[in-house]
Amino acid sequence: MHIKNIREGKVPSCEIVAVCDESYIDPQKFGEYKSYTKAEELLADKDVEAVLISTPSFTHFELGIKAIESGKHVLIEKPVALCSADAKALEEVAKKSDKTCAVMLNQRTTPLYARMRELVVSGELGKINRASWFMTNWYRPQIYFSCNAWRGLWKGEAGGALINQSVHNLDVFAWIFGLPQTLRAWCKFGKYHDIEVEDEVTCYMEYADSMTATFATSTGEHPGTNRFEIAGDKGFLVAQDGKLTISSFDSLSDYTMNTKYVFGTPETTVREETFDGIGDQHSGVLNNFLNAAKTGKRCDFDLSEGYASVCLSNAMLLSSWTSSEIQFPFDDDKYKNILTQKMEQSSPKKKIDKDFILDFSKSFR
Repeated sequence: MHIKNIREGKVPSCEIVAVCDESYIDPQKFGEYKSYTKAEELLADKDVEAVLISTPSFTHFELGIKAIESGKHVLIEKPVALCSADAKALEEVAKKSDKTCAVMLNQRTTPLYARMRELVVSGELGKINRASWFMTNWYRPQIYFSCNAWRGLWKGEAGGALINQSVHNLDVFAWIFGLPQTLRAWCKFGKYHDIEVEDEVTCYMEYADSMTATFATSTGEHPGTNRFEIAGDKGFLVAQDGKLTISSFDSLSDYTMNTKYVFGTPETTVREETFDGIGDQHSGVLNNFLNAAKTGKRCDFDLSEGYASVCLSNAMLLSSWTSSEIQFPFDDDKYKNILTQKMEQSSPKKKIDKDFILDFSKSFR
C-alpha cells in the first residue's frame, strides 16, 4: 500500500530506492528497485536516506533501533513497539539521533477526529465532563488469525484488538485527552476466535480534572458500531457514520444550578458537520515525515507520540490480568515482565491455513 501511494504520486518528494523483505521478494512487484533479504544490507545502502518499517508487529522495536542507529530517517508502522517500556527505550535512542524518527499514526489525519480535537483544545466545549468511544466495528474472521504464524499469539502480537486494531483509536483518544489518572479494564481472551489474545475489551477511565471516560472495542461483533461522544459544559459532540453532530449551549453547570424549570433544559443550537473523505491517511503522515526530514522541523508524528496508545493498551491488559485498577504514571516494567512470561508460554500454531483470499475492499480500514 505504501509503495502504491508513492507510485501514484501521493508522496511527490519521495523516491523508492530499495525494498527489503527478509522472507520473500517478488521480482515482478519490485523488479525496478534494488532488493535485499537482510535489513542490515538495506541499512548499509548509502543511497537510502529514509526507512519505512512496515513489518509484523513483533519486529518493529528491533528494526527501529537498528534503523535509527544506522543514521537513517525512520518511520515505523503502528504499534511503535509491543510494550510501553520498549516504546520508551526506542524514544531514548531516537533522541540521540539528529534524524527524523516518527510513527505511522495515520488516523490523526482524519478530518473528523482532527475537528473533535480542535473543539476540545480550543475550549469551545468548556470543561470536558465525559467521553465515550464504542469502537466495535473491527470485525475479523478466524482466517485473519489462522492464515499466518504470528497473529493472535502473545509471542507474535503481544495483544489483539487493543495493540493491533484499536491502537489507532487509543492514539486518537490520548491525542485529544491525554492519559488518564486511573483505569480499570475487563478483557476477554479468545471469546470469539481460536486465539490467545484479547478480542473484546471494556474500559473505564478517570482523569485528574474529574472527567470520566469509557472505551469498548471488539473484533468479534458485526456490523458493530463506531460512536464517539464528548460531553462538555458548553457543548456535546457525537461522531458517528462519518458525521459530527455538535450541540452548543451556555454553561450547563450554571443552568443546572440556577434554573427554576423543574424539567427545563438549556437553550441549545444543533448543527451537523460532514467531511469530504477520511483525509490523506498514510500518505499524509509520510509527506509530513519527509518534510520534517528535509527541513529539520519537528514531525507531527514524532516517535514520542507512539507511546501513549501502547501505554493505554498495556494498562488495559494489565488491569484485566491483575483484576485491579491501574494508576498512572504507568508501571512499564511490571507490564513487560508479565508479557514476557506470556510470550514464553505462548503456543505455536499447529496449522497455518494457506487457503485464504486477501481482499482489502472487505476491510474497514
